[in-house]
Parts: sequence; structure tokens; C-alpha cells
Amino acid sequence: MQLSLTHPCLCPLLLLLMSNLLLWEEVASVPICLMRNGRCFASLEEMIGRAVSLSEQINKEAFEMFTEFDNQYAQRQQLINKNLKKCHTSSLDLPKPRSKALKTHPVILLKLVENLLDAWKVPLYYLSREMPTLKDVPTTLLSKAREIEKKNAGLLAGVRSILSQVQSKDEGNEKYPAWSGLVSLLSDREEERHFAFYNLIRCAGKNAQKVEMSLKIVKCKILKQKDC
Repeated sequence: MQLSLTHPCLCPLLLLLMSNLLLWEEVASVPICLMRNGRCFASLEEMIGRAVSLSEQINKEAFEMFTEFDNQYAQRQQLINKNLKKCHTSSLDLPKPRSKALKTHPVILLKLVENLLDAWKVPLYYLSREMPTLKDVPTTLLSKAREIEKKNAGLLAGVRSILSQVQSKDEGNEKYPAWSGLVSLLSDREEERHFAFYNLIRCAGKNAQKVEMSLKIVKCKILKQKDC
């Protein structure tokens, strides 16, 4: 399928996406639509650029959140010496080696990103909701957790909007891996809760890295950039 840099926006689609794309539109000063002769056109190039930019922000904030949590709780409680649990999205990964990922169709990579972001909606919700219950939790940690949750939702809406332009038809969402860490996150045992938060934040960072790497490959391939 030939990818065009402009595509007419359907009014029903715009109405549906209005609420979900508020964060998405905040990551760049340019509007999501370009007006020509009274008609609204979405720039695929701009949308992909915004997606990459937002993924970079999420990855940076996830790393900062992990570092701060590690300094505040993990180091003094030696949580890092515990057996780390497998991340619930570990099965969703980029093809390896990188040369194979670069040969993967952009739509497949976008679907991977969609599933990664979708799989983290619930964990990020509980992360931001339960983190205030931790003893002596810094306000900066709370702020980062909320920001990552909001930006994850905004990026998910943006990726789905991009998919609506580059897919020949709506293939529906694949089933993403379920998260099963809520019981530990709500445990009455402080040490168990701290370890649950530590593992969740660590996995959020790994997920953010995969999302950013995938979107950068998508951008490189769709926009036909050199030196991917």
C-alpha cells in the first residue's frame, strides 16, 4: 500500500478522537489537521514525529522515576537483590537482531506498539493511584507516575490514529498480555508492596524503551530516512 503524507479526516473519526487526542495534540505546537480549501487533512509525517517525541518523553520520565524510586526505597531495602519478576509484556518484543526489526513492516511494528501501550493502561492506573499510599513518597515521584499514565494514553490514541491511515482496513486489536501484579501492589506487607512497586516501575521503563525504539524504526521506514 502506498503511504501518502496527507489523508482526508472523516468527521465522525474526529469527533471520536477529540477527547483521547488532547494530550496527543499538546506535544507539538502544530495542529493535528492542516486546513486546505475548507477541508481538514492530517499530516502522517507530523503525527509520526509527535509519536516519537512523546515516546522519548515517556522513556525519559520512566527512567527518572525508576532512579528516584531506587534511591528512595530500593537501595536501603536491598530490593534489587530479590528475584525480579518477569514483566507482563516481555513476550511483546521487537524482532532481533536489529537488522531483522528494520525489515519488519511498519504496520506490524505499530501494532506491537499499540499492544504494548494498551497492556500498560491498567498497571499505570494503579501505579499512580496507589503510589501516594507509600510512606514518605516524594511529590516528584507522584507527578511522574501521573504524567506517564496520561502520556501513555495520549500516545496510544495517536498510534491508533496513525494505524487508521496506514492500514488498508481495521484489523481489530490483538489480545495483549494481562497484568497480574495488583495483589502484590495492595499487600499489607510493606516489603512486598515496595518490591511490587520496584518491579512495576522497572518494567514500565523497559516497556517505554521498546515503544520508543519501535516508533523510531517506523518513522525511519515510513519517511524513508537514511541510516536507520
